[in-house]
Amino acid sequence: MNKPNILLVMADQMTPFMLEACGHPLARTRHMSALAERGISFTNAYTPSPICVPARSCFMTGLYTSTTDCYDNGDPYHSFIPTFAHYLTNAGYETVLAGKMHFIGADQLHGFKRRLNTDIYPSGFIWSYPLLDENDPEAMAFDFAPQYQAQNIGAGWSTELQYDEETQYRSLEYLRYAPADRPFMLTVSFTNPHPPYQVPRKYWEMYKDADLPLPHYPADMDEKYSDFDRAFIRWYGLDRKDIRAPEHLIAMRRGFAALAHYVDDKLGELLDVLDEQGLRDNTIVIVTSDHGEMLGEKGLIQKRSLYEWSARIPLIVDYPDTGRAKVDTPVSLIDLPPTLLDIAGIEQVRPMEGRSLMPALRGEALEVVPVISEYHGEGIMRPSFMVRKGPWKYIYCHRSAPQLFNLETDPGEWDNRAGDPAIAAIEAELNGIVTKGQFDLDFIEKDIWDRLAQKQVVNQAMALNGTAWDYEVKANAAQQYLRK
Repeated sequence: MNKPNILLVMADQMTPFMLEACGHPLARTRHMSALAERGISFTNAYTPSPICVPARSCFMTGLYTSTTDCYDNGDPYHSFIPTFAHYLTNAGYETVLAGKMHFIGADQLHGFKRRLNTDIYPSGFIWSYPLLDENDPEAMAFDFAPQYQAQNIGAGWSTELQYDEETQYRSLEYLRYAPADRPFMLTVSFTNPHPPYQVPRKYWEMYKDADLPLPHYPADMDEKYSDFDRAFIRWYGLDRKDIRAPEHLIAMRRGFAALAHYVDDKLGELLDVLDEQGLRDNTIVIVTSDHGEMLGEKGLIQKRSLYEWSARIPLIVDYPDTGRAKVDTPVSLIDLPPTLLDIAGIEQVRPMEGRSLMPALRGEALEVVPVISEYHGEGIMRPSFMVRKGPWKYIYCHRSAPQLFNLETDPGEWDNRAGDPAIAAIEAELNGIVTKGQFDLDFIEKDIWDRLAQKQVVNQAMALNGTAWDYEVKANAAQQYLRK
């Protein structure tokens, strides 16, 4: 085929463990399921960082977050790092972004020619936070718990829904008038099913009585928590606010399922327009998410965790002229940029740390390589890594006891095998990837703290000056619609 069009649809905080398309018949996702039926479904795909901004810096560049120097939701990444949008632009694509990408700093395009709407979140450094005051037992950073309690979940409307409606409208409009003289790369990024779980009434009616399975809580669950887990329990105030009661767990899962269904219907509308415009056969469609969501698993909520519900993501690629396949080999979101460059026949100038998934798209086996996810920022403020290789998953938090799980025999990640002499060689191998490889743990830890103080100076000055980097869409109403 000639250079194909590319439609990449990203949802926010969408764990695959609730999606029909990923083998879990909870949220009905018929459009994602149809894509999986005709395309390639990567069943063990991971985020490179279980938090929005770092994950998206990796998604754009094909690099680890410690390479982009993007640690938390108040961090930028360098504008001189080429993104897939830069490469595709140079290869003749019209590169367009609709919706959330959560770029921080003055560069609000990072290679895209234009954005169809502004971002939903602020572009400054304001979402960078120090650790909590250990002397204040009531301190918490984010009071997220109310968003996960039954009394605040149900039919309603939100800024997030308003934003996704605008994102969808602009995206459909673009596809109907896409350029005929060159290929396009359109990224459509929804903020749902990220909480709050306020749901359009028709979707809430579908799920308000849904019988969804609840997480399993062993009697000794609290004793199994790592230092990393305990930091976020306090960070979110979960040691003081209840989210484990069945009424909260079922409500949050119903809300999530309803919003995932909502996003899936948005995907269906995008695909319908591709069909209407005769674009489907020459368009690669990719569906994914930036990271997952714990949804009460292990008594935890939100992301930031390196456990499966937070770290795993859906990844489906509909590549024309290839057969349906499921790929179980672990892969990462950072594998998408080199894959896009391969699709377009572009050579990398700076070697990416992700690897191209083109062999899988051609029906070939993927080499088994370590898949790495990392989290260093708010809530923990020290280097933390996950390494997945084969069935083994290793979690390392600097200066804390590690965790090692066999996901084939222990998918719930309850049996920590770290320190087991029978698998000492496996643990040493995975530990070495983190501690003896490319990652400078002492530098990362120092850098997190050094930049925090600097950003606070800039934040104060920008507030006093009234300056901001938020993207403003250029529009000329006098040239819209019928003016002659």
